[in-house]
Amino acid sequence: MPMKKSAIDKLLKEPQIAVIAATAPDGAPHAVPTWYEYRAGEIVFHTAASAFKYKCLAHDPRIALVVDTRKAPYKCVILKGRVTMTEAKDDARLKRMAVHYLGKRTGEKYAQAMGGGPVVIVRMKPDRVISWDYSQERP
Repeated sequence: MPMKKSAIDKLLKEPQIAVIAATAPDGAPHAVPTWYEYRAGEIVFHTAASAFKYKCLAHDPRIALVVDTRKAPYKCVILKGRVTMTEAKDDARLKRMAVHYLGKRTGEKYAQAMGGGPVVIVRMKPDRVISWDYSQERP
């Protein structure tokens, strides 16, 4: 059964790992797990300009992003859309995301070790949202 918007928002705000599907420059599919932030209907993540993920997105900005619970009863949200990218130094976002995914102590250490340089900030407002919640299915 499709999820209500409030349930989708709740799931996307949890520290779930997203899998991003993009198209490689040679046309092959490329999928990669990624940390992300979800705020006001927008997905934001970052990558290095040297990463293959960036090369794929620069070639073709269309993506599908999948977030699922990976535990029964399964819930899943698939977001489809186009990304925009800007290069910036964004240590505050890195720290927020690291603490969100790793907890305060480990997240702060991770952010301190990884921060300092510019990253490519990737943003996507989905054009299409597909969802399901198997806990809402009737036998």
